[in-house]
Amino acid sequence: MSSQGHSKEGHNPSASLVLHVDVLLLSVLGAFTLFSLPRAVVRLTRLSEWTRGLFLYSRATKTSATPSRVASNDGGSEKKSNVSVRAVDASASTLEAGSPSSGTPQRHMSSWSSAFPGLSWLLGMQVRQGYSIGRLLLIYAYIGVILYAGLLDSNPFTKPARAGLVTVSQVPLVVVLATKNNIVGALVGQGYERLNYLHRAVGRLVILAINTHAIGLLYEFVSAGRWRVVVTVPHLQWGLVALVCMDVLFLLSISTFREMFYHVFYVTHVIASILMMAAACMHSPQARPYVFAAVGIYGLDRILRVVKTRVAPAHLRAIPELGMARIEIPHINAGWRAGQHLRLKVLSLGMGVWGWAEPHPFTIASVSENPSGEGLVLMCKKAGDWTGKLYALAQRGSDGEAAKGKEVTVLLDGPYGGPGNTVITSFSGAMIIAGGSGITYALSTVEELLEMRAAGSSSARVVELVWSVRGPSSLFPMVPLFSRFLERARSSGVALQISVFYTRAQADDLMRSLQALPDGLDLAPGRPPLERLLLGVVDRTSAVCGELQEKPSGVLVGACGPTPLTEHAGNAVRTFDRQKFKSVGGVELQEE
Repeated sequence: MSSQGHSKEGHNPSASLVLHVDVLLLSVLGAFTLFSLPRAVVRLTRLSEWTRGLFLYSRATKTSATPSRVASNDGGSEKKSNVSVRAVDASASTLEAGSPSSGTPQRHMSSWSSAFPGLSWLLGMQVRQGYSIGRLLLIYAYIGVILYAGLLDSNPFTKPARAGLVTVSQVPLVVVLATKNNIVGALVGQGYERLNYLHRAVGRLVILAINTHAIGLLYEFVSAGRWRVVVTVPHLQWGLVALVCMDVLFLLSISTFREMFYHVFYVTHVIASILMMAAACMHSPQARPYVFAAVGIYGLDRILRVVKTRVAPAHLRAIPELGMARIEIPHINAGWRAGQHLRLKVLSLGMGVWGWAEPHPFTIASVSENPSGEGLVLMCKKAGDWTGKLYALAQRGSDGEAAKGKEVTVLLDGPYGGPGNTVITSFSGAMIIAGGSGITYALSTVEELLEMRAAGSSSARVVELVWSVRGPSSLFPMVPLFSRFLERARSSGVALQISVFYTRAQADDLMRSLQALPDGLDLAPGRPPLERLLLGVVDRTSAVCGELQEKPSGVLVGACGPTPLTEHAGNAVRTFDRQKFKSVGGVELQEE
């Protein structure tokens, strides 16, 4: 790495120290894996869970109802209910009126946050958007370990090789944290998207290390008057190439540039990463084991993504009230878990010259193996150039018939993410919170709770869906689907309440048309009072379990939507009354 020691790098004592640090990091990963192991063991006691959520496929299902579709404003006959008065019948007699099939609910394993609510409250406090105290502690601990490896008995200006070795030793970690089929995430029971903050933190530290290494080498050569050596010796030339590639990776990864020019970011990220790893191997033989490990990890991820890829016909339909395009894929109806997402390509020239080749992530909005016979459903909100073209394509329809939608071919890569080792059907109660287009997560989660309860495989007795929207007109196309949910809940013995809150005033005639809503569906102005709603869910869950002489297995709070809404949900859970928290078996937060 330095000119004097390059030929003797195999005997560099720094290599032993860096190796020990890597072993320490692997040990920390092992500790986190052990912490997540109890839930993983409980979930995997069912053989179906070994493959569920890994691959999309089609399976024959027993059709028991008509497909659940969203629609434009219906004038169907509905029972009239109060718009903002909540009256939920969750008595044991009402729930027992349902007739779930004979099945065995999944055993519930409490999370560490439920076992230690005080510690969870502290570690979950948000310091800044996307960074809690727990996350920052993990990042700072990692920084401390890397600084120890780089500075122990070493001066970066006199021994620059140490910083270079530290750089290449962390390349496999940067790569594994960037993969969709994330090995680290699989071990700790987290989706790759929840570990992205670690990818950014490790990457930035690697950038710091390689620039420290370069500055040390330049200082060494310049102070000795040997600058020409840097640009004439081959292994040093390759070192400069690796340095430039790493700095390009950093500069083009800045959030502002990434959001404005994502495609440039993505292409340069791939090209610069490949060049950087090749240059590192040419620069120093000691880098090769780490680079080969990184290449192996990345190659495995690409192979798995190819195996997960599906091409299927799909039906596009616009939902003007929501500003969304609904994508129905009838030939794929199984293989995912509620809350998972996939990456979508719409193979149509209507998406533009390059738009057909762009992948975009969307949460799946339907339940796997739906008894109604419905396949995979996506709801894509018009929020940018690509989704705008998708919405326009859905509006265009076939032969100018916009109401019927349009047939297209789609390429799906997934599923990814999801609840990890958390079994959502093992909770006695659930409050699912969604904001705007986050309703896709809520729909799949609530429907899975209801269908699994109907099959006798869920412990859920009380479920509340909270949806925050800009205006009440968003409710129109969802009324048929919400009505079907309510009917399904009554037949399966679940007390389901759907509460929709709107933040913008609407015309009186529109509000009058929304006075006729099915029992169990409420519409109210303002932002959702999550603390009060959570208290109601917990009280109803405790009451029902008490009447049925069942021990409550906790309440799940799932949140998906704008950051202020998910942070509000987190605060509601962390500040919840400790006595009621314990009596219901814990309250667990899951943010998507």
